[in-house]
Amino acid sequence: MTRRLRFAVPVVLLGSLPGPAVAQWTPEPDRILTGAEIRTVDAEDRIVEALAIKDGRVVAAGSAAAVAALAGPATRNVDLTGKTVIPGLQDSHIHFLPLGNDITSGVELSYAESAEDIVAEVRSRMAEGVGADGGWVVGRRWDQFKYPTMVTRWQLDEAAPANPVALYRVYRGVAVNTEVFRRMGIRDEDPATWPAWWLEDPSDFTFEDQIVRGERELEIDGETVTREIPTGIFLGAIASRLVTERPPPADFEDEVESVRLGVAEMLALGVTAIIDPSSRMGHNMRIYQEAANRGFLRMRISAVYEGTFNTHPPAVISAHLDGIKVNNLGDRFLRWRGVKVYGDGGVGTRSAWMSEPFHMWDELEGEQNFGNPVVRDYEVREAQYRAIRAHGWDLHTHSCGDQAMRQTVDLYMKLIDEMRAEAGGDALMPDLRWSVIHAYFPIEPKTRMLEDMARYGIAAATNPVFNWQQGLSFAANSGQERMARLQPFRTYMRGGVIMASGSDYGVTTHNPWMGFFALLTRRDQTTGVAYGEDETVTIAEALRSYTFNGAWLTHEEDERGSLEPGKLADLVVLDLPGLDVLEEDPELLFTMRERIVATMVEGKVEHGALPE
Repeated sequence: MTRRLRFAVPVVLLGSLPGPAVAQWTPEPDRILTGAEIRTVDAEDRIVEALAIKDGRVVAAGSAAAVAALAGPATRNVDLTGKTVIPGLQDSHIHFLPLGNDITSGVELSYAESAEDIVAEVRSRMAEGVGADGGWVVGRRWDQFKYPTMVTRWQLDEAAPANPVALYRVYRGVAVNTEVFRRMGIRDEDPATWPAWWLEDPSDFTFEDQIVRGERELEIDGETVTREIPTGIFLGAIASRLVTERPPPADFEDEVESVRLGVAEMLALGVTAIIDPSSRMGHNMRIYQEAANRGFLRMRISAVYEGTFNTHPPAVISAHLDGIKVNNLGDRFLRWRGVKVYGDGGVGTRSAWMSEPFHMWDELEGEQNFGNPVVRDYEVREAQYRAIRAHGWDLHTHSCGDQAMRQTVDLYMKLIDEMRAEAGGDALMPDLRWSVIHAYFPIEPKTRMLEDMARYGIAAATNPVFNWQQGLSFAANSGQERMARLQPFRTYMRGGVIMASGSDYGVTTHNPWMGFFALLTRRDQTTGVAYGEDETVTIAEALRSYTFNGAWLTHEEDERGSLEPGKLADLVVLDLPGLDVLEEDPELLFTMRERIVATMVEGKVEHGALPE
């Protein structure tokens, strides 16, 4: 590890003084980047001409002439004329472990806009060898709201007649082909094999659960009959569990290899740090630690949240955290920090906990649907939080609906008030970085909590890409008026709430630039409609949400997140004449993979190459 250096760094506006902002220690730099638009993302959002790096840290940022004066005989000067430099991006919410395996063998459905697209993606992957020897074909991220008609198992059968196919919805859903049913012992032509749910939904289904059925002519006992039978589409958590044949889990070595491949993929997109919001009760951390031991962590997993905790009794939570023993374990490439708690479902499945019912409840459910809270009782949830806080872990709660957010924020405030009273004021308070995960609806009339979040320093860990990738389903379920308030980016940023952006892969694409697109446009992928255009932000604000704010969330804003003297030299060189061109033409964001010239971590090029 490069030793940590502490500096007293003055804030200097470009051009206001003859020299650059320079750390007190001014060695001969290893490398100087010059000739580019360098976005520092410091407190003043300075744009400078040159950056000096020594021992993996920024030692100067300012005018080309002033920084060049620091050079010595061994300094490498890199002319980046016509390029842009930004701090390394952070994805503040990504279920990262399966990414490497997904990009090598999974069916990518993020961009599919029809049933035919889904089938074509399955065929394409199989042509590349996926599913050889009758193996599983697995895909992710379909959303039935995007398509004129949803794909059926019989269409999937045409593409993969002998392979089991499992395609997972963006959230809580699965599509399977007939081979999966066959492996479950179910035969269309033999009613004796049909489970109880084949023709009629189980009684324990919630508002979100559905088995999609369609009419089909069947040959049964020599007669042709018509029945409404499952098309292979299961929506909702309970419905999805009815599919008992599933792809085998990856083994230990496969998962370690997935980390290696996933790191390379994220670096290729300019991402140098991530947060994994669920350790799956310690499982992921074991894999990440082995990947670190083998030298595969060339980017930072800045926080792995322990959990996820749902309805676990406080005694069970305490016993689990007691078994870990050490909170905040690790270094700046891998750290076990924070706990995730689950509060409700999601908008796309009409299961987020809302103060007002979902749109069109009278047509779709027949009674008012306010979603599915995990723990409705405040006292029960408070007891869980207290068990976590007693062990010193930061709290991060999945809260999509506004009622779930209100419960989370209310209980956070109660605990913080108690800690302030016990500490005798803010000066002796623990350094809390608590967040509301997803945080869709902070400004609903009945529950508004945005000002409370700002006053108590509660962060919003948002997923801007949802507005693009799932905009149609979110608008259909929440209604267009409420959709315009979903993830109010501008209101968050200008209302004093720290907003850290992430993808929520594997629910969405892992490409951070699609999140930028949503922040700048709020356009839906399928229709191009922009819901809540007054909640768009500037490119500078979008960049801060993916850099400095993410570092703040993991207690690392003094170490990284901006390109300032004394901080780690995590940065990305972009083939852009300036960052503002993305605001002028957001469609360029779809080309950003090809525009990543180099990604550097602690001054070392980990992807691409710098000009000679």
